[in-house]
Amino acid sequence: MTFNRYIAFRMITELIGAIACLTQVYRNDNLNGIIITGVIALVWIIGEIWTVMIFNRDNPRTDELSDMHQYSAYRFALLTLVIVLTIIGFAGMLYTLITRIPIEVGPMVLPTLAMLALAVADARYLWLEHDGNIGGDDED
Repeated sequence: MTFNRYIAFRMITELIGAIACLTQVYRNDNLNGIIITGVIALVWIIGEIWTVMIFNRDNPRTDELSDMHQYSAYRFALLTLVIVLTIIGFAGMLYTLITRIPIEVGPMVLPTLAMLALAVADARYLWLEHDGNIGGDDED
């Protein structure tokens, strides 16, 4: 398989991991939530292992343009994550000031956002690679 398909499949498995974390955020009150999360996480783990073993990258792209796209994608994901966390923080602060009810954020919210940030980074990388392949970017 090509390198871009590898990235796309990795993005899908990261989304499955985010779903596992998000399930635990909303269903952490009983054994059923833990079982559901465990099953989804098991699918995610199998997907990650399968991605590494089946899509073994013998000759990945390592040119400067691809490296620049990876750097840009991770920088974009980091900035997106910071923006989302800032919005959540301000919204929580305003809600607390208005209602005088403190907000509790579950411990699985941060891993969920981190998994989504990884998926965003992969999606952004694929977008940049696609633009580069159709002539929107030129290394020279």
